[in-house]
Amino acid sequence: MTSVLPNRIGFQAAGGALVRAVAGGDLQLPPWPALATTGSDAVAGWVDWLRQVWGIEAARDAISHASPVLAERLQGLLAAEVPGEREARRAALSVMRYVARLIGRPTPNGLFAGVAVARFASRPSHRWGGAHRVVAGAEAGWLAQVIVRLEGQPAILGRLLVVANSTLMVRGERLVLPYQPNTNNLGTGAVEVALRYTGPVRAAVDAAREPIRFEDLRTKIQTKFPHASDGNVAGLLTTLVNHQALITSLHAPSTEPYALGHLLRELKAVGEAAAEQSTALNEIDVLLQRHQHGLADARRTLRAAAAGRMKYLAPSRRHPVAVDLRLDADVVLTQAVAREAERAALLLARLTPHPDGTAVWADYHRRFYQRFGTGAQVPLLEVVADSGIGWPDGYPGTSRPDSRPQRTARDERLLALAQVAALDGRHEVLLHEALIAELDQAATRPVRLPAHLDLCARIDSPSLAALKDGEFGLTVTSVSRSAGVVVGRFLHLLDQHDRQVLTAPLLGSPCADGVLSAQLSFPPLDPATAHVTRTVRVLPTVISLAEYRVTASPEVLTADDLALSCDSERLYLTAPGLGARVEAWGTHALNLRKHTPPLARFLIELTRAHCAQVTDFDWGAAATLPFLPRLRSGRVVLSAARWRLAAGDLPGRNTDWTTWGTALADWRTRRRLPRRVLLVDGDWRLPLDLDQDVHRVLLREHLNANPHAVLEEGPAEDAAGWFDGRAHEIVVPLAARQPQTTTRPPLPMPRRIVRPREHGLPPGASPLLFAKLYGAPQRQDTVLAEHLPALLAEWGRDQPQWWFLRFREGSEHYLRLRIALPNSEPATFGEAAGRISAWTDRLRRQGLLREVAFATSYPETGRWGSGAALAAAEAVFTADSRAVLIQLAQPARPHHHVLAAANFAAITVAFTRQVDAGMRWLIDHVPAKPPTTVPRPVFAEAQRLADPRQDFRALRGAPGGAAIVAAWAARAQALVAYRSHFAASDTDGVDPDAALGSLLHTHFLRACGIEAEDKAVCMYLARVAALTFTTRTGEPR
Repeated sequence: MTSVLPNRIGFQAAGGALVRAVAGGDLQLPPWPALATTGSDAVAGWVDWLRQVWGIEAARDAISHASPVLAERLQGLLAAEVPGEREARRAALSVMRYVARLIGRPTPNGLFAGVAVARFASRPSHRWGGAHRVVAGAEAGWLAQVIVRLEGQPAILGRLLVVANSTLMVRGERLVLPYQPNTNNLGTGAVEVALRYTGPVRAAVDAAREPIRFEDLRTKIQTKFPHASDGNVAGLLTTLVNHQALITSLHAPSTEPYALGHLLRELKAVGEAAAEQSTALNEIDVLLQRHQHGLADARRTLRAAAAGRMKYLAPSRRHPVAVDLRLDADVVLTQAVAREAERAALLLARLTPHPDGTAVWADYHRRFYQRFGTGAQVPLLEVVADSGIGWPDGYPGTSRPDSRPQRTARDERLLALAQVAALDGRHEVLLHEALIAELDQAATRPVRLPAHLDLCARIDSPSLAALKDGEFGLTVTSVSRSAGVVVGRFLHLLDQHDRQVLTAPLLGSPCADGVLSAQLSFPPLDPATAHVTRTVRVLPTVISLAEYRVTASPEVLTADDLALSCDSERLYLTAPGLGARVEAWGTHALNLRKHTPPLARFLIELTRAHCAQVTDFDWGAAATLPFLPRLRSGRVVLSAARWRLAAGDLPGRNTDWTTWGTALADWRTRRRLPRRVLLVDGDWRLPLDLDQDVHRVLLREHLNANPHAVLEEGPAEDAAGWFDGRAHEIVVPLAARQPQTTTRPPLPMPRRIVRPREHGLPPGASPLLFAKLYGAPQRQDTVLAEHLPALLAEWGRDQPQWWFLRFREGSEHYLRLRIALPNSEPATFGEAAGRISAWTDRLRRQGLLREVAFATSYPETGRWGSGAALAAAEAVFTADSRAVLIQLAQPARPHHHVLAAANFAAITVAFTRQVDAGMRWLIDHVPAKPPTTVPRPVFAEAQRLADPRQDFRALRGAPGGAAIVAAWAARAQALVAYRSHFAASDTDGVDPDAALGSLLHTHFLRACGIEAEDKAVCMYLARVAALTFTTRTGEPR
């Protein structure tokens, strides 16, 4: 098996990388205390250790800012004459965890770790200084509380501008906000909010489509509803504000990095009514601005002063001053590091278990395709509404969770690799090309790579000299969903040049023509996590959801501007008003499932839903094994060795330390666990040295609180020697090297908008009957050829227009039969339905069908056109259905692949109106390679019988061929008539090439079935016939 690497090309690194590193790499820390002992001497040792740590300025500042409560407790403990043993041990444990983070965890957080920018060059180097820049701002949760209090004051609220939430939907008599924070306000889930959609509410929402002053809105509503009292109108509008149905101008959009500054500007516009609050907030702002340029001692004082004033105004779960750290460092990495990052990303793309996207989104594409067809532009909010197709599985409010993945050959191979490594006592599996190709889920076909991503990795090299000589390892620690996700939150710390370097893959993403890249901006479910979503504006176009923002600019899109469309391969986000497809990118790492509103999550996932899912290496079914080996390819480690220690593997919490320590030592020996490990919990890693008593204590405390511990092999002792021993990660933004070669759908147009509430022909109330005939797929030919004609004969001379398709929903196979009725009267439908039911019952008794169901039919106007064009297309469907019945009725006929190829040729010739044009179309639009090997006899027969010369003379001479070709005449006339509509408005936005492709697809469904590989073989054979034709006739290729 060989990989299709030329079709994938690969990734290209940006000109630099973000470095994430601990700030205190050179701290002189005291030896760890002995927490495994007890008694007064032990307590004295703990307190002495705490006192020494607290005397280190960097440690004291970082811990005090991270946990003011712990800092206050420590001060009391250190001042106590006789500290309590329990309190001292708890404090020592907490401080130990923080110290371990301070020296070993590079994830930027407060004063523990920060960021710098590295560039790529031929020689590596680094310079460290002590003048780290600490940028302070208002903590997001505190700021949210301040805004709530300001909005609660009528004098201020009346002067504020408000705008209707852009994600509002109407369901029955309720105004629905798709999802809001759960009532616990912890961002741990989302709940739908529904308000009574009364006349005044409707009027308020309509009047606030564009920003309007609250008091002006109140006047408008009172004028329109004069019987409503002033208090009732004010109360109603205040309720809408409280529920975020109306959003005030105090809320900064997420592309505003300094939210406090935005709040101050808006309060200034309010004037005298907010003078007192403006003064207090201005004083806080002055302190925070001074903080940006102060020395360490001054910064500590300024933070304390600002925090005191802030707590007076509003409570906060965290320290009210949020800080980000720009490290005083200059770093240069070798080009070899960039190349290895590129190779790591491509390896992960090849080894993903989801080369074509996830099963959830494949199912959602199927649901959309079946409901609306290709080409339709369905407004975004109407797609996810109950009257559309709802949310993807696993979203809040859905009845079905994410489906459990099925065991695959990849899973079996990985399980075997892990077990063999464990049995052989090896910590490593080497990923050679043969093994990579074996694990590659799409090794023989091209895969659509994501446009860009951020790859996080650790560089292991003992010295700068070794790094220069290429002696290094690159261990992948995480992979983001797109470029900007990891670096986005820190862009406000960087100068313009560094921003451009790190966002180059996002700005220059390889979009096809007519595709617009847009930055997604929205508030998180938990206001306290807004610091994660707040970033600078990177892209010219912004999609703004549920924000206060002036949207008159064409560069700002809202949910109302967006629609969904699809082709046979994937879904697309579109902006019909702009005639563009849209790719939405989130430039932050907010957890999509827990903290992101479902509509924002939907847009983020949609953009890369049908690409290869490039993530951390996915072990699949092997992920929870007790041991997983390291996966290495050259200098790249895709997945570090990992051990899973269950709490039950060791004695319980009441066991003495000696017994527990002995059990752990035995377990380490049996499992060959190294001394230096990382305790992994979610997305954070805590470095542990299990030869240290204190680190074993930390592990035991984790097991006391959790059912298991995941231990990942840590770096060697000299692994960060090149970086002066400083714990770090690099984040390399990567872009796909070229656009992915896929069929480009026609650009969206407003005329092709389909609204689900107005779309559909229900049974008994429309002039179309749609019946689903369920049964075994093996019996479908018999039902069609031997029994359907008898049903149609019951209409006599007045036989209506009718057509059918074979279809499948999940595991259910059925025939879709449509019959045009003379009118929409229920009696007309009832008579036709009665005939079909009686006919179905006869076939059920014969064992040919199981049941019939009458359903709503959804015309595919986006695919075929509307009005007269749609009627002409339906005439083609009828003619093609009749031709297929005649073909199936022939007792002897050529191979079904050959017949399908001949039909494809005939349909293409009729639609293009010329034989040579039809043949050229097949050559230009059908892939040159088959999906599988075609038997030589079938290949030769297709070359001969799908030849269109002399009206398919060769096919007419084959068994059954004369009747088959004769049946094509009516279809050819219908195709010519349909093609003539492409000069009229009924087909605006419908691409003739796409329509012809759909005609070929629906013929295959009628004649052969639903198997995509079968269809691809038939298309290939039609192209072979076209090439043979051009060779024989001398037509240019």
